[in-house]
Amino acid sequence: MLTNPHPSDYNLSMSGTVRQNRKNWYIDLHFKGERIKLYSDKEGYPLDSEKRADRLLAHIRYELDHGLFDPKNYVKRELKGLRWDNYLDAWILRQVARREAGEISREYLRMIQSLARNHIVEMFGSRSIRDLTKGIIDDAFTALPKHLSAKTKYNIQGIVSKALKDAFEREDIAKLPKMTRIVVADPRTSFIEPDEQEKILAEVYQPVMKVFFRFCMMHGCRPGEARALKWSDIEGGLVTIAAGMDQNEYRPCTKEREIRVLPIHPGCLAEMEALPRALAGYVFTLKGRPLRKEYVNASWRSARKKAGVAITCYEGTRHSLISQLLNDGHSEALVRQIAGHRCESTIQRYRHIKAESLRSLIDRPQTVRKAETPTGKLLKIGNKK
Repeated sequence: MLTNPHPSDYNLSMSGTVRQNRKNWYIDLHFKGERIKLYSDKEGYPLDSEKRADRLLAHIRYELDHGLFDPKNYVKRELKGLRWDNYLDAWILRQVARREAGEISREYLRMIQSLARNHIVEMFGSRSIRDLTKGIIDDAFTALPKHLSAKTKYNIQGIVSKALKDAFEREDIAKLPKMTRIVVADPRTSFIEPDEQEKILAEVYQPVMKVFFRFCMMHGCRPGEARALKWSDIEGGLVTIAAGMDQNEYRPCTKEREIRVLPIHPGCLAEMEALPRALAGYVFTLKGRPLRKEYVNASWRSARKKAGVAITCYEGTRHSLISQLLNDGHSEALVRQIAGHRCESTIQRYRHIKAESLRSLIDRPQTVRKAETPTGKLLKIGNKK
């Protein structure tokens, strides 16, 4: 049992050291023959860095010097840091640090913060993360608002799962709780043929945007990758796709963190080289700055509306090229190289076989087969060619 020491016993009866266990920092205290491990600061938040642990240890030593230290207060406050609402706040702060280090995208961080604020915090409230079981977690998901889509619930489950997995790896919980997996069907998307793409391009009057959309249509890159393209990425008739835009901020890697080197279409390259050059080195610019996501989307919506084609920019460029190549019978392995898909199964969602191409299978000539009746007579089945 922890007891309050006499002030004269402080410096003789206590020692403390900052230690690390996997990703977790803690203070190892030895007080009057007892060992105490503190994993949270005085506000109840986990010690997610050596600097925070050092500050806490210095504060404890200050309390020792002034006869203020009471280990029972720290043990009680540590439990506060394991409350779901407090632990989730600390976990999100670590995601902010990952965003600043370039490990996750700005868009992903915004999704985490939005879903946490609107739904995830209240799922478990002040319950300790050590008390979460499969039943409690499943009940919390069942209680989510009915109007939420399956995709939103899937994203919520991914965040909850990641936070608990991190807690397990940091040894804040002894066992990783299971949860019933939410399955979301592949979204039903559309694609268009080259003639419809040309209709849309015909309604784009800004020269930079016309070349931009054509480049995306012919090379299958993501619009964000095209916006991040620099002249240094083009050499010897080849284009290297190695970066992307995170919202409107340059990110030195693509979504899949892969590097693709593709032949660049000579006609498209000639149009690109006719564009004005910017000092920043980006290929597609307006007023010397790379294209903004909002402007690209607005330009596409305006053009496709005038062309009478209802399709998104992503589907009308990248998705359409991949679908066209697969429908034309090109190798999936080669198409995957153009798309930059790591997982083989991803390419399957792009296989939109045109219904008209199946007509020959439905309307195929029938052959004549012979079958015997119970009386032994032969019957003709089917029509002759």
